[in-house]
Amino acid sequence: MNPETALLTGLLAGLFGSTHCLGMCGGIVGLLHAQVPGDRPWLATGFHLGRITSYLAIALLATLIGMLPATAVPDTAPQIMRWLLGAMLVAMAAYIALPGRFRDVAGELAAPLTRQLMPLFARFMPVRALDDAIGLGLLWGLLPCGLLYSVIATAVLLADPIATIALMLGFGAGTVPLLLGTGMTVIKVKSAVNRTGLRLFAAILLLLTGLLVAFGPWLAHRFDHGAIGFLVECVTP
Repeated sequence: MNPETALLTGLLAGLFGSTHCLGMCGGIVGLLHAQVPGDRPWLATGFHLGRITSYLAIALLATLIGMLPATAVPDTAPQIMRWLLGAMLVAMAAYIALPGRFRDVAGELAAPLTRQLMPLFARFMPVRALDDAIGLGLLWGLLPCGLLYSVIATAVLLADPIATIALMLGFGAGTVPLLLGTGMTVIKVKSAVNRTGLRLFAAILLLLTGLLVAFGPWLAHRFDHGAIGFLVECVTP
C-alpha cells in the first residue's frame, strides 16, 4: 500500500471508528480535560500529541516485526501479507459500516492492564505545563483498545515504515475531532459521523481498497484495461 492510501485508510478508520473510542475513553477524556486550567485551554493539544506519538512508536515497532517475514522468505511472504492486509481492510470496512456491532474483546481482556496504568496518570496531574499534558497523552496512547490494535495489525502487514507513519498520522488525526473534550461541538461531530450514507461511503472506499490490495496484481494481469491498472496503481507502490 502506498503512503497516500495508508493516510486515507488511517483517517477513515480513526474518524468513523472514534465513535467507539468515545464510548470507551469518554471518562478518560473528561478526566484529562478537567485538569486543564481554564486560562490555558491550548494545553489540551498535548494530550493528543502524546497519544499520537505513542501510536507511532508502537506502530513502527510493529512494522519492524512485519518486515521480518519478507526478509526471511522473500518469495512467498509479500503475497501472503498482501492477502492478509486486504482482509484486514475489509474487516475495517465492516466495522465502519456496522457501528456498535463489534465488542472490544481486546480491551476487555486487557482491562487489568488498564487498571495498572491508571494510577500513573496521577503523576502528571494537575496539568500545569505542556509536558504534563504530553505525558498524560503518552500514557493514554498505551491504554488497550481493539480499534487501535486493528490499526497496529495493519502496520505489521504494511511492513513499510513510511506507509505506517502515514497510516498512524491519519488515524490519530481522525480520532481527534471526537476526543477533543465534551460539549455541543463533539455532539454535532458525532451526529455527522454517524450519518448512514457517509459511513457507508467510507466503508465502501475501504472495502474497495482492501480488494484492490489483495487482488490488484491478479486483476491487472487478468484484465488488461487502463481503468483497472489505474485503480491498482492508486493503492499500491
